[in-house]
Amino acid sequence: MPLTYSVQEDSLLLTVSGGLTIFQAAERKPELLHALSLPQTEVVLDLAGVDELDTAGIQLLLLLRRELVNAGRRLEIGACSPAVLAVLDLLQLHERFSPAVEPA
Repeated sequence: MPLTYSVQEDSLLLTVSGGLTIFQAAERKPELLHALSLPQTEVVLDLAGVDELDTAGIQLLLLLRRELVNAGRRLEIGACSPAVLAVLDLLQLHERFSPAVEPA
């Protein structure tokens, strides 16, 4: 499934669903990096619908974050699925993305 984009005030909301793994990396990379061409200063990722995440997916998220920061913008994770939270916990990346949803 492709990403969906919506604008809320001055934030761009990217909603990702399905897998974010090595098998989807080539397809997802241009979709994620498209956010760099949009004018909003803050990008919020909704990862609540992500059912799989591996290190290739994490690399894409880190790439997007790096490019946004280099452009003077900000990336935040607004919602996470249990699969995403497990990987962020394992890799200790919560501070890097500051997810709004904590594990239940």
